[in-house]
Amino acid sequence: MLLIIDNQSSYIKKFKRNFLSEQDFDFVVFDHNQPIVLSDKSKISGIILSGGRGSPFEPLNLTTNFISLMNFNVPTIAFCLGHEILAVAYRGRLKKLPDYVTKKTKITITNTDDPIFEGLQSNEIYLTRRHHYHVSDLPVDFESLAKSEITPNEIIKHKKKPLYGFQSHPEVSGHEGLIMIKNFLKMCNFKVI
Repeated sequence: MLLIIDNQSSYIKKFKRNFLSEQDFDFVVFDHNQPIVLSDKSKISGIILSGGRGSPFEPLNLTTNFISLMNFNVPTIAFCLGHEILAVAYRGRLKKLPDYVTKKTKITITNTDDPIFEGLQSNEIYLTRRHHYHVSDLPVDFESLAKSEITPNEIIKHKKKPLYGFQSHPEVSGHEGLIMIKNFLKMCNFKVI
């Protein structure tokens, strides 16, 4: 089962409607401030931390994100605010950008050998974004896989675990974004259509 933590993201709702509802595996969605209540028979195989408003330091209750990160040892992919939560959870640092970013941006992949990028035709892709902050300093156990003109840590990954963070929104960025998400879901052993 795929566990999704929704941090008030309209994008994750669209992704759920347009992509996940067509798949042949179970998923469960919890709001960022809702306790995770699962049956004893539930087996979580992967986690998505959605984007949302604010930052990990604002008064939004983001406890469910941290609980899912620390209690399930499964592949995780995090978008935008989720990416920032992932970095902060492992002691990375954020900085506020001078301007709110709301455009599709060119991302340059710097480590094309990572399995999340399998099937991409180029090391330059365009992803949708909408955010105020970026990960300025990586946590010690993480590496950067991609950069942009906005941040050197556009896509990050834990060095030993399949934990990925995307500053952008691949879930609503078209074909290239879906290739990476499908690669992630395959890491979770889900059959993807």
